[in-house]
Amino acid sequence: MPSAQSMNRPERKIEAVREDWMSVAIDLSTRGYPAPNPHVGCVIVSGGEAVGVGYHDHAGGPHAEVVALTDAGPRAKGATAYVTLEPCNHEGRTGPCSIALIEAGIRRVVFALKDPNSVASGGAARLAEAGIEVISGCMASEAEAANIKWLTAVRRRRPYVVAKAALTLDGRIALPNGQSQWITNVASRRQGHVLRAECGAVLVGRGTVLNDDPELTVRHLEVVNQPTRIVVDPLGRLSRSHRVFDGTAPILQVVQEAHGEFQVQVKSENGGLDLGDLLTQVYDRGVTSILVEGGAKTIGGFVAAGLVDRFDLFVGPTLFGDGPSWLQMAPPAKVIEATRLHIERVETHEGDLWITALPGMSNGPQ
Repeated sequence: MPSAQSMNRPERKIEAVREDWMSVAIDLSTRGYPAPNPHVGCVIVSGGEAVGVGYHDHAGGPHAEVVALTDAGPRAKGATAYVTLEPCNHEGRTGPCSIALIEAGIRRVVFALKDPNSVASGGAARLAEAGIEVISGCMASEAEAANIKWLTAVRRRRPYVVAKAALTLDGRIALPNGQSQWITNVASRRQGHVLRAECGAVLVGRGTVLNDDPELTVRHLEVVNQPTRIVVDPLGRLSRSHRVFDGTAPILQVVQEAHGEFQVQVKSENGGLDLGDLLTQVYDRGVTSILVEGGAKTIGGFVAAGLVDRFDLFVGPTLFGDGPSWLQMAPPAKVIEATRLHIERVETHEGDLWITALPGMSNGPQ
């Protein structure tokens, strides 16, 4: 956690730099891996200086406001708190941040977004009742973008879904004989683990477990909480000898008929599982975002159902010519009916391409 003294502070008076301080709070909020909780950052300002800073690092750890108040100590009295999300007002694994701010003697609270979670909301009203000045909506769009996964999940009551694949320049994920290591470079593979940590849950189909026996854990970086591993196994036939069942991370096995404690029963639809029901079921178990890693049929199912919120594709500069594709689903009857994406970002990733795309029309045929 950076100290307040180590940060570059705006020189202007507090009244003139409200957005500057919120910008610092938003930057802080992007740190850590708090899934399934929201990203939140906080800056405590007194006399035109940041006297305390904090962010929510991981689920189960102290909230951003508490970290910032601890950093500020007695200097928090009479200060202003800039928070990216309305301070919580409920007793969970930690106490209400609204009460912590009141007890610290905070004079004013400026927050970007109202909390859409009815269980935790109400902090602004509680602060106002205690005589604290409350200002909302500061840099709301920027704070929204920094916390889009959690906000989308709470509003829709289903997890935000990211589809991720590592593929060759001609769209293959393996050779015809199944060899696939390594299509992409070390930097891309590490970013894949960052995505796992950010989402807090990783989903694959039964075939991926049988063919690759993946761990589906976060490696190459330090995390407090490993992501929940979700395996789509309709008939529940996977052996417990596979590494996803090794007990090193939470596991949810999605089946048609549940018999075990970590199994999730999902409705059938058109001979398969109802993926919309799957998302509802795992959301009810605390999952707010999911990284769908494969295989091609599983990713294709989410795409065809319109349930993917973002694509992260890592493309290695290699040509296989033949082999399985990263996406398997029924083709459209016409080109104009094809699923089209909006390319949000393309960047080189130490020789690979990292493409981020969102559902929606791009410049397709007119």
